[in-house]
Amino acid sequence: MIIMKFGGSSLESASAIQRVAAIVKGSLASHPAVVVSAIGKTTNRLLHIAEFAAQGDALTAWRKLLALEADHLQIAAKLGITVDREIEALFDELRGDILEIASLGSISPSLWDRVASFGERLSSLIVTAALRKTGVPAKHLDARRLIVTDAHHTEAAPLTIETYAKVRRAIPCADRSLVPVLGGFIASAEDGTPTTLGRGGSDYTASLIGAAINADEIQIWTDVDGMLTCDPRVREGGQCLKSITYEEAEEMARLGAKVLHPETIAPARKQRVPVMIRNSRNPSHPGTLITAAACETGVAKSIATQPDLGRVALVGTGIHPHASRAQEALRRAGISATLSEVSYLRILFQSEPQSVTSAVDVLHREFFEVAPRSPERLALAAA
Repeated sequence: MIIMKFGGSSLESASAIQRVAAIVKGSLASHPAVVVSAIGKTTNRLLHIAEFAAQGDALTAWRKLLALEADHLQIAAKLGITVDREIEALFDELRGDILEIASLGSISPSLWDRVASFGERLSSLIVTAALRKTGVPAKHLDARRLIVTDAHHTEAAPLTIETYAKVRRAIPCADRSLVPVLGGFIASAEDGTPTTLGRGGSDYTASLIGAAINADEIQIWTDVDGMLTCDPRVREGGQCLKSITYEEAEEMARLGAKVLHPETIAPARKQRVPVMIRNSRNPSHPGTLITAAACETGVAKSIATQPDLGRVALVGTGIHPHASRAQEALRRAGISATLSEVSYLRILFQSEPQSVTSAVDVLHREFFEVAPRSPERLALAAA
């Protein structure tokens, strides 16, 4: 059995959802379970609506709420699925929460979680129906009944023993006739109060589900070909990594890589479940495989950045001997960057935020474009 998680950018329109349905249908032989994020920028839109309500601008909140509802109904219509009543029922519930925020004049953490949960509740409903329309025997599951957390609203910590027990009962490996579909990111505390796993938490949900059932693979479908040698928002031309270790992936996520939620890898690593990063817009690309084995040590795998903090880091197993080489490359280029930390997995530089792009450019040329030592670690660009 495999877990297939699709992010918001993979579900941003009716045509994108149809593409996802085709990917899932093509994977039926692997007995998939599907985890979905909210459609497009829905979560941001929901929180903006809540903020307008809290600020006393009920008219703007209402207009934006109606627009969001219309967008979801339009996507359903384009998909040719009949879920209007279910969508309208969810928006009726959401309106009650927005009215409560407006009356309070503030958004409590628990209300934040309630409002934020609607994105995944809506998307999982729509994707389930879209899959059924393409002939996939999909079954909708409410993730709030499966993922159990503490009561720390907006960034709750899963209680794995309780969660795994519920997941194993809901998704028994012996019954593979149906494709479970559930929203990521959303959960509930032990008393049933809705919680969320933090922004980007759908990846975390997929990893928890995969670890609970000891899946053959956890696939994270996004809008890039895999883990890249640099953040494309900072520098274009990064190369896709063929494979990295769990530890390298965790380090990249902690240091700013947006492809993965920072907590995603831990459950998969503990159960030794491989994680694959794939591109829903380019499904033929092999992606990046994340496992326990290190393909090669002592080489840079990626450059992670936190531009607002002025941090630039080379990440790779056994990278520490290359600190002086990296420092010298930056010095030659006239970039002022302080070597702030060297460890087995990373070489971290601190610079001015405006120097981050230049530092990444220099380090990328030094470690990935000048006589690269390991073609195995680079993308199969022509694939």
